[in-house]
Amino acid sequence: MINPRLIAHLSGWIVLFTGLAFLFPLIPAYVYGDGSAKWFWQSLAVSTFTGGFLLAVGGNTSGHEPRYRESVAVVGISWFLISLAGSLPFVFSGLMDPWSALFESFSGFSSTGSTAIADLRIIPKGLLFWRSVIQWFGGMGIIVLMVAVLPFLGVGGQIMLKSELSGPTSDKLRPRVAQVAKILWGMYVSLTVLLIVLLRLGGLDFFESVCQALVTISTGGFSNYNESAAYHDSRYVQSVILAFMFFGAINFALYWQALTGNWRALILNAEVLFLVGILLLCSGVAAANLVWTGTIPAPGEAFFQALFQTTAVSSTTGQFSADWTSWPYLAQAMVFFLFFVGGCSGSTSGGVKCVRWLLLFKSIRRACRRMIHPRGVFPVRIQGKNISEHTLESVWLFFLVYFLTMAVSTLAITATGLDIMTAFSSSASALANVGPSLGLVGATGSYAAFPPVAKVILSLCMLLGRLEFYSFIVIFFPEFWRR
Repeated sequence: MINPRLIAHLSGWIVLFTGLAFLFPLIPAYVYGDGSAKWFWQSLAVSTFTGGFLLAVGGNTSGHEPRYRESVAVVGISWFLISLAGSLPFVFSGLMDPWSALFESFSGFSSTGSTAIADLRIIPKGLLFWRSVIQWFGGMGIIVLMVAVLPFLGVGGQIMLKSELSGPTSDKLRPRVAQVAKILWGMYVSLTVLLIVLLRLGGLDFFESVCQALVTISTGGFSNYNESAAYHDSRYVQSVILAFMFFGAINFALYWQALTGNWRALILNAEVLFLVGILLLCSGVAAANLVWTGTIPAPGEAFFQALFQTTAVSSTTGQFSADWTSWPYLAQAMVFFLFFVGGCSGSTSGGVKCVRWLLLFKSIRRACRRMIHPRGVFPVRIQGKNISEHTLESVWLFFLVYFLTMAVSTLAITATGLDIMTAFSSSASALANVGPSLGLVGATGSYAAFPPVAKVILSLCMLLGRLEFYSFIVIFFPEFWRR
């Protein structure tokens, strides 16, 4: 029988831990004196009360190991609760209506980068920093961080870690689960600090360097400026952002293997090679189209701009150094195609993930070979390892659920009065956690003009995309809660 008290207990700890994040934006709020400090104190009070209430409901559950269904329930419920908590400062500020505040928080924690703010210039520094903080925590995952400390609370977190990390397969790390979480967050923090230093060397002030670093390594994409990365009129700064968007799209387990001496695991990884190949192909075609049409006559500049946009979209960071939605149609198509690709499994990026496309192509190839040789045995392999039929089935089901959800959400959004192109591209962007879109949204990723119902639909799509559907959908099945 599933233990609801244990679910409440663990969810309470995660909400309390999220509440501590409200302390971070208090620093710029007081330094700049922008009046936003009270909003974070109010949010801290609400989240502390909510977390404490859940802990009281859960009671003493020390020594109880969460089983599979309990772990999945904690992941799904906690992400919803922390997204609600994250919206509190936006609500208390009075600058946004509740639906826009929820949209902003869901976008932040899911590291999507879509925004419901029409003009970022009116937002206080404290709120700007909060937007960056929630993307940074959402990128690697608050639950992954909590898994590192769960042993001290008397519970384990192996299944929770598995439910939280993205992708159907992942390179295994040798240490036990708490050590895995610590290693992942250790690398995440290290890359963040390195990026802050590099941006400071590029002339950005400390506040902007920190904000930009938090949203780049998390492949989130929230910017402090309406112009996104185009605001920084510096090839050095944009190149650094480009590099770290790509780094954020790589499986973090591969970085650990490289640091322990196994560089071949990173350089020759099939998923990484697939990502590099698809980026170079799409960038090359887009750049050629830009040069051919005279949109960007210089080949070097055309390739850089194409590479920046394709990397931003495929990594699901969503920042932009040029308005690619105004490019010729072929160049736009090359960027939009990458909405459906994503980064590597085990990374901070969203989307379908490269490994699923690899498995899909290999499955199609096997089906063709079986038609030629009906009695042949053709296992599907990646990195020399056989992939189980169960994994292949889950990949096909993922594609089915992914595109079915996209179709349903597109229809639902058109019912709110938006045009089909805006509805379709917005749904694709939300499910892939990209941010920008075509139609009414454009490269800026601003959904401020969307009706409230459309914002709610897209918020749920962002959450579904971040949790890759099953961890959230399954909790609505009645049999999930039965024996």
